[in-house]
Amino acid sequence: MVYLLLIFSFLLESSFSNLIPKSSFFIPLFFLTSLTILYPYFKGNKTNFIITCFICGFLYDIILTNSLFINTISFLFISIFIILGYSYLNYSIFSSNILNVIVIIIYRLISYFFLCIISYIKFNELELLTSISSSLISNIIYGIILFIITKIISKIFNIRFCSAKI
Repeated sequence: MVYLLLIFSFLLESSFSNLIPKSSFFIPLFFLTSLTILYPYFKGNKTNFIITCFICGFLYDIILTNSLFINTISFLFISIFIILGYSYLNYSIFSSNILNVIVIIIYRLISYFFLCIISYIKFNELELLTSISSSLISNIIYGIILFIITKIISKIFNIRFCSAKI
């Protein structure tokens, strides 16, 4: 179930990114959101989750952003943060989306500062805040929908997740 939902999120994000202009207020980061929501279904297997995040970041680099290793490294840092976040939070729709918001902010900060370091863009606080805020609404909605879908699927197919603090 986890990998099918990751593939679905990746395809959905690539479709949305082609349809929605970059100046929109609904920039998708569905792939990242799905990693945040689906971590408990890795059943505490942190190594498998980190490897999955590495592969997802690499695919994100190659297919969606045409860069190399920027998102791979970002996704690795974020995977560790997700693991740490769930060690303090229970798996609920509220806490998962709080973690999702924090992950989106961290991802945007890492990406923005990296692009500033390589002089691709110049630092602008307003642009940074706009990039963060434009990602939040659609990804919170997607996080809620994905959380509900995973709960329904896990009940139907009796799939257990690691519900204890991980």
